[in-house]
Formats: sequence, structure tokens, C-alpha cells
Amino acid sequence: MEQFLVKKNLTFEHRIKIQTMLENSHKPSEIATYIGCAVSTIYREIKKVLNEGDSYHAATANSIATINMMRESVQSPSDATIDLVEEKLKEDWSPEQISNWLKKKKLPSVSHAWIYDYIEEDKLKFGRLYKHLRHGKYIPKNHEYKGKIANRTPIEERPAIVDERARLGDYEVDLIVGTKNKGAILSIVDRSSRLCKLKKLIGKTAKEVEESIIEALLPYKSEIYTLTSDNGLEFANHLGIAKALGIEYYFARPYASYERGSIENLNGLVRQYIPKGTDFNTVEPCTVKWIEKRLNNRPRKTLGFSTPLEFLANFKRAA
Repeated sequence: MEQFLVKKNLTFEHRIKIQTMLENSHKPSEIATYIGCAVSTIYREIKKVLNEGDSYHAATANSIATINMMRESVQSPSDATIDLVEEKLKEDWSPEQISNWLKKKKLPSVSHAWIYDYIEEDKLKFGRLYKHLRHGKYIPKNHEYKGKIANRTPIEERPAIVDERARLGDYEVDLIVGTKNKGAILSIVDRSSRLCKLKKLIGKTAKEVEESIIEALLPYKSEIYTLTSDNGLEFANHLGIAKALGIEYYFARPYASYERGSIENLNGLVRQYIPKGTDFNTVEPCTVKWIEKRLNNRPRKTLGFSTPLEFLANFKRAA
């Protein structure tokens, strides 16, 4: 009978039964008989989950099984990988422990820096994953950013005139990221006129972001002075952007979103049309462009209830 049971696929319900029976000191042979599978299946199931001193957990085992069937590249973690990261964070594991545990299990892994970034994004969405970090600390001071992006120019060196919003051509840039870190929309805004540029991206690599920013702003090259972003690795090719546009590129301090207030406000406006939790695969590029046009034609209190396009036209006439 063994040969007919070896191929049995375990479900989450099976794994719950395995966990319950192990907790009640049942032998693998007894569990196999109860579930109706080969004893070797139970041994393999237990072995792939347990580390020394660990206990078998059905949820963890099920996540691992799902990941093994849905392997994706580290650059684009699968939903199953993300679910497993969240599960371990809620068990108070550190990002470093999670990253190395995934590697030890020969599962698709993500770096501990990626996990910290994921926690940051979760907190910005009013999530509570950061509560599970040790000592209640959210992100270690200056975590991972020192030397991570080469040749960064900090915002402290940005000309004071940029803060005054007295001229056109000082831009802020960011990515609006979809649920489970899937998909992104490039958002760019002029600090003075609030004129925005939006583009749906296929991926989130530094190369694609570089090319998309250049494509969006190149028509205005003669009118651009500066560009400011956060410290995400998607902006690692800032030198190429600066060279192509003939501008100065600056980085805000880590986790100081108030230093990029214009882009944060823009992202909030975009979220009126694309709420958090939206599957970006369902958002068409033409929809993103429709949102861009709509926002550029919406009156703003900060502009004396002119639209960004009206403010831009009036500014140029006055000049």
C-alpha cells in the first residue's frame, strides 16, 4: 500500500492534524495511518520545517510548501514569501533571522534590508509590523543607508531657494508601490506649481526608474534645477539621471518624509483613485495618465485655488 500513498499531497488541514498529533506525542507512523499517506511523507514534512529546538507549525509548513510551488526571483518576492516573512515577524523574529532562516531552508530569500524596507512601507500604511522589532524600535538609526547608494548628495546641501518654492523646476520623485510590493507607479511633482507626472512601471529596478524619470522630464530639461528623492535602492542610478537632465540630485534623510512634503501629498491624492490594497495588475497605464491629467486640472488651496496648469501658465507669463 505504501507505493500508492507516497504521492499524496498534504493540505493545510493535513498539516494542522500533523501539528496536533505531534503535540500529543503521536509517532509519525500513527500520523501517516490517520492521514492516509506514506510514513516517509510525514518524515519529510517534519524534517523540512524543523530546526533544532523548533516545534512543527502547520502555518509555517504550509507557507514553505506554497513557496516551493511558487518560486520567484529574490528581486520580486512571491506572495507566499511575503506571507512567510510577515508570519515570522509576528513571531518576533528579527529581519536578519528571517533572511538567514529562509536561506537555510533553501527557500527563496530576501535580504534583511528588504525586510526592514517592507516594515517601513507597512508602517506608512498604518501597519503594526514594526511593533515586533526588538525593544520596540522601528528601524535602527541610519539602517543600511550609509554607503548603500554611492555618491549621495544629502538634502542638507540643497540650495535654500528650493525650500522657498520661488521658482519652477525643483522636483520631488517617489514610487507608489502596490499591495505585497507588486507593481509601482512613478510619481514626480514640481515643488512650486504642484504639476505632476505619473507613469505605471513594469518593474522597480533602478534602471527602469532611471529611464522613466529621464523620459518624463527630458522635455523640460532646460527648466529643471533639482530632483529630490528618498533613499530607496530604486534611485541608485541618480548620477545617470542627473547627467541626462543636467540637474543636481539630492537625497532626503532616511524616514524624514516631511522633507518631501509635496510628493507625499501627491501620493495621497493618487490614492484617492488607486486605494491601498489595489492590485496594480488591474491598473492600466491609460488610467494612470487620466489621473495625472485630472490632478493637474484640480484647483489647489495652496495655489490660491488655481490649478497646477493655470499656476504654471501664470508663472511663465509673469516671468
